[in-house]
Amino acid sequence: MEYNLTREEKVLWAVYAWWSCVLILKMNALTWFTGRIRVARQVIHSEVDRMWMKGPNIILCPTGGGHEDVDRIRSAHQHDLGTVLPYLLIAPIWLCTSPVFPVARTILPCFAIVSILYTLVHMEIVSLPRYCKTILSASELCILISMSGMSVLHYTNSLWL
Repeated sequence: MEYNLTREEKVLWAVYAWWSCVLILKMNALTWFTGRIRVARQVIHSEVDRMWMKGPNIILCPTGGGHEDVDRIRSAHQHDLGTVLPYLLIAPIWLCTSPVFPVARTILPCFAIVSILYTLVHMEIVSLPRYCKTILSASELCILISMSGMSVLHYTNSLWL
């Protein structure tokens, strides 16, 4: 089955696909870095993991954290689960509403860039004032809420026509 998408729609879907892949790669990188930080800081969350560590200074923390660096990366990853996953689900629904091209062309990469910046600030890789993290998080949520709101309005109108 061939889809007859306009050039603008194809561009928007390509932008969404590209930035979604970047965000998924970022989340996978956080998973890998969590393991690396656990090894570097000698932090395990079960006795079974003790076989992977050497030395007497092993920290056992069944709740998952145990060190501020581990807590920080786990928190960044959890934040991604709360924002990136909804983006991956909401954006395609929103793209089906035929959003205004310049707006959509701006919002799709903007969310991803803000998400990456949030992670860098949260991980303290980039040093910015604490309120910047709040602004970045609020920006992500505003984008998600606006995409959701526009979709709800579009599909509500479709239901009543």
